[in-house]
Amino acid sequence: MNIKHIFQRVAIALYIFLSVFYVIWRTGFTLNMGHMVASVILLTVDIVTCFSAILFVVSFWRRSGHAIPSQGTKQFTVDVFVPTYNEDCTMLKTTLQHCIDMDYPHQTWLLDDGKRPEMKALAETLGVRYISREQNIGAKAGNLNNAMQYTQGELIAIFDADFRPEKEFLTKLINYFHNEKIAIAQVPQSYYNTDSFLHRQLSDNEIYSDQDTFQHLLLPARDNWNAAYWLGTNALLRREAIESIGGFPIDCVTEDVLASMFIHSKGLKSVYVDEPLAWGYATANLLEYYIQRLRWAKGAFQILRSHHPLFLKGLSFMQRLFYLSSVIHFFEGGIKIVYYLFPAFFFLFGVVPIIPYPSIILSMLAYVLITRVIFKSITNRRTHFLLDEVYSVIKSFIYLTAQPAFIFNKKIRFRVTPKEGRKGRKPVSWPGLVGPVVIFGCNLAVIVAAIFNPYMVVSLGVWGWICFGWCLYMGYIAYKACYYCIEPLLNKTK
Repeated sequence: MNIKHIFQRVAIALYIFLSVFYVIWRTGFTLNMGHMVASVILLTVDIVTCFSAILFVVSFWRRSGHAIPSQGTKQFTVDVFVPTYNEDCTMLKTTLQHCIDMDYPHQTWLLDDGKRPEMKALAETLGVRYISREQNIGAKAGNLNNAMQYTQGELIAIFDADFRPEKEFLTKLINYFHNEKIAIAQVPQSYYNTDSFLHRQLSDNEIYSDQDTFQHLLLPARDNWNAAYWLGTNALLRREAIESIGGFPIDCVTEDVLASMFIHSKGLKSVYVDEPLAWGYATANLLEYYIQRLRWAKGAFQILRSHHPLFLKGLSFMQRLFYLSSVIHFFEGGIKIVYYLFPAFFFLFGVVPIIPYPSIILSMLAYVLITRVIFKSITNRRTHFLLDEVYSVIKSFIYLTAQPAFIFNKKIRFRVTPKEGRKGRKPVSWPGLVGPVVIFGCNLAVIVAAIFNPYMVVSLGVWGWICFGWCLYMGYIAYKACYYCIEPLLNKTK
């Protein structure tokens, strides 16, 4: 073990100690009995956030890196599935051509759930096999299950309609499957449209993506615990493993995560190869982002309600915790709106969710600052707190609106994320804009009030200044979030 990894483990242990101590301290010494409901709400958010953060940093405890698989002698039969429902023909033509061009022997199949004559004609033109079905039961998962009835490949590569695999995709991943325990080989979802809603240009050579932390930090770390999962596209799967779980699960709109849980519960393994071997189309605007993230959140809540990872037999202890972390992430994202509004609510409505002593709020501020520094060291400075916070504001209300799916267990319709070929749609989702606007509006109201009446802040001393400082910070973050959301509309007017 090298010095760098020892230092990282020390940082992880310190982070866990501080977080546990903080939760105990918050529970025993900071609750305001005069505002007990608000105090309990804020404490609950603190506990959930700390628990989620602890699970995140724990995943870095093990050293990263898979051994490069040796070249085997077995020649696998491979089917390549490209499921489609309503995507553009031009987009699919490009995707299918990239699939055809992969340099390992395989058969490419176009799985058309839209029953479109132009898709059948496209398949015939390109020389790929075509499968359709009369009913769309089970959405994407049902489409894949239907295709398995007509194919026999030992391995199945799956690409969404907008993802274009590199020529060496199969040859890079195929050798992992000489280990009979490997059921999933997954690569990141890399994007060619870096002007999308997900991306922000930081410098000439650096581009931020909302998916960077998940794709290049969390999943590689989880991989070391055999807890990385299929992402629905850009993966090679063992047919026998899918058959062992009864096919792709159709009772969840995030069938990829649920299928991975079932596969891991069988004692099988996954491998995450953090190398860009397929390039797709990132959500271009708030509307596409809203539809995609809302589906992910509802799917996570379906899993939490019907297939709780803590009680799924066959998973290891750490797999249970990491899958739990993956699904409660969407709860955490929704309840974070409490952090964004409570300081403003203090000034606007007199809500005081902690004992208003300067020593308490200074201690809370110190915890936040110290743990952020430690977090940066654990992740090798590969996180961007400011932009992460901006996108967290955007996601908070989206995830909050998904929570009735958990509470009421309503049947959820699979909504395909609109893609590049769908023209004429509005670029802004007004439900998706509600959260940033409300957060910005509340914090702006405090700022404006303080300009006209500075005494409302000064009279409270340290307590007032820290709360007002948080309102300034959140006002700026929410402003950036609002700007990113409506930027396509502003560009149209130029």
